[in-house]
Amino acid sequence: MVKPIAEIFRSYSEFDASGRHVNGTDKQSNHNYGDAYEALFPCRGAVKLMMEVGVADGSSLLAWREIFPNALCVGIDIHPSARAHGDRIEFRLSDQRLMADCDRATAGRQFDFICEDATHRLLDTLLTLLWLWPSVAPGGLYVVEEWENVAGTRDHIKALWPYAEIIDTIGPFGGVEPLVVFRKPL
Repeated sequence: MVKPIAEIFRSYSEFDASGRHVNGTDKQSNHNYGDAYEALFPCRGAVKLMMEVGVADGSSLLAWREIFPNALCVGIDIHPSARAHGDRIEFRLSDQRLMADCDRATAGRQFDFICEDATHRLLDTLLTLLWLWPSVAPGGLYVVEEWENVAGTRDHIKALWPYAEIIDTIGPFGGVEPLVVFRKPL
């Protein structure tokens, strides 16, 4: 049986005695992204190469490895990660804002999925999208988590990128937690 993505994300989160998220990935504990990702990836086995920009302690990269059983999971971050290592994991110490670092991390490869979950600053998000978009395979997805001021830029995003989709999720504290999804045309 295939475990739901929300359950996998939760399993890579750490909570204190009161049940508040304290470490590990917050993709489900703070953002409730599991169901949205479930809808985006009905066939998880088809993903062969994915990248996460901003892996923090590496817990989310471990979760992606479980979610995509046939994928090499590449992670980049400006800080070393003790957890982002192991079978089907490749970690690169890289700065998302530098084109040369992004080029080294992609190494000319085409990714089925790139998740940007790094600084959450708009300029950094746009630079990273610019640097990494050529490395998204036709039909692939580029997802930005926590796009800065998405409420104020929502209409601009859709006007600039007609193939962009904004998926609203509701965080555990009641706030809207959108994913900005770019699907590369075939």
